[in-house]
Amino acid sequence: MELRLLTTDAERRIFIDRMTHARAVKNGGFRETERSCVGRIHMEFGRMYALFDDAGPHPDQMIAGFIMHDLASFAQSYPKPDFSCYSPQYVFEFGELWSLARGAGTILQRAGVLLLGLLQAQAVVGYAIVKPWDLTMFYRDLVPVGEPIEWPYARTLDGGKIYCRAMVSEGDHLRAWVNKVWATGFETHDNHRRLRFPDYIGEVPQSEELIVAPTRQEETNGAAHA
Repeated sequence: MELRLLTTDAERRIFIDRMTHARAVKNGGFRETERSCVGRIHMEFGRMYALFDDAGPHPDQMIAGFIMHDLASFAQSYPKPDFSCYSPQYVFEFGELWSLARGAGTILQRAGVLLLGLLQAQAVVGYAIVKPWDLTMFYRDLVPVGEPIEWPYARTLDGGKIYCRAMVSEGDHLRAWVNKVWATGFETHDNHRRLRFPDYIGEVPQSEELIVAPTRQEETNGAAHA
């Protein structure tokens, strides 16, 4: 499997088309409100990644994707939880998640964890839809924080309200999560623009040795290699 940072306008258009399609066909379907600028800000200024099955019959077809950004680039989508105890460049938000292949969402999540280790993240947050559908599967390894929030930026296709809940990993929890996923081993290329890894990433450790995520002072990449 390969996770790629999308950098061209053509790639980003394909990502948006596939994300829009996934949102429309999964569960009851939802979309951003006409007034919302959040998605456009994420798509314009966030880091857009797509998952590819590079060993499959369609190695250049995007099968899942997400957008991430650090809080030094722009603010989190919702003002809670409070991450002011961390340096904003080491706090990341994941959003605009989509998947169009069975099992791709789980692999995508773990690929995101590889990035968190490489970027030396101290905390990560995502806002998972919990009502009218439970879409917390991508975030199942994170910790729910606070009560569900009426999400002001999206509605169901028939105009119904959507509720989200903050899902967080930080501190020891985040370090343990990164260690677990990194233990399988992966490759990083082009200054982390492309990550290659097996589809069982995070499930079968490469060895019994603990892989420690790098701190800001360390320069090693654990099991990763260029």
